[in-house]
Amino acid sequence: MPGGSPTSSPTASARTHYDTPTTDAFYYQIWGGEDIHTGIYTSLTDTIADASQRTVVKMAEKLAASGLSLDSTKRVLDQGAGYGGAARWLAKAYGCKVTCLNLSSVQNERNKAMTKEAKLDGLVEVVEGVFEDLPREVKDGGPYDVVWSQDSFLHSADREKIVEEIDGVLVPKGGRVIFTDLMASKDAFAKQPELMEAMMSRLDLSSLGSVESYKMAFERRGFQDLGYWDGVENFSIHYGKVGDELERKEGEMQGVDKAVIEKQAVGMKNWIKAAEEGCINWGIFCFGK
Repeated sequence: MPGGSPTSSPTASARTHYDTPTTDAFYYQIWGGEDIHTGIYTSLTDTIADASQRTVVKMAEKLAASGLSLDSTKRVLDQGAGYGGAARWLAKAYGCKVTCLNLSSVQNERNKAMTKEAKLDGLVEVVEGVFEDLPREVKDGGPYDVVWSQDSFLHSADREKIVEEIDGVLVPKGGRVIFTDLMASKDAFAKQPELMEAMMSRLDLSSLGSVESYKMAFERRGFQDLGYWDGVENFSIHYGKVGDELERKEGEMQGVDKAVIEKQAVGMKNWIKAAEEGCINWGIFCFGK
């Protein structure tokens, strides 16, 4: 999930946040074990893991609808890859090569181990690094047909730089950028300033993007807007399920800092309330060259 600039305060906080044993236990044991992003729900009985994978499938379908068909000839850069669930699914489903870029060394080690166990290490590689200054290893692995990301760009303090770096590694013609992110709705900070600040404090975020700001950032780099799918109704369902799962499993989690777990629980409630107050947007962007 994380991958912002290593020198920026939000990203330094992200590295610390995701690399602590308690936080890793929270995401690995509570969030489903494969993915760390918002799921898409067809029923309230859906599991977190099934809903999270449904988001991956939906994004692949949107790529196909935009005119790009994934296959063994395609290269994908997954920015903020977390435990690599999406990368492994893409590699297994389509045979494409996927480079996982991620800031958290703890998540990266889990990703490598799970990818090797799945016998997909020939198709999926894991690189530690940041969005705003892509490592040489990532640049040399390009150009990429697809740049993919899920709920990760919120950790960056410079989203314009993210777009610039993406533009530098995407194939010059026919490439696609597809991503989800947690964003602020219009006037969210004016309507609910205390709630928004409390919500952002869970991850020590300095700002949030918006649907409009992302569209303008990509437009300035010459990208074509290929459609935004609004899935915000899934947000409160997903975070509600995460909160319920945390409450159910809290006593089973070994070697964790109870204070951190309590902070996560309060954070979940703040994000849910922000969504219910209409302060949050979440959906799938697709841009092309």
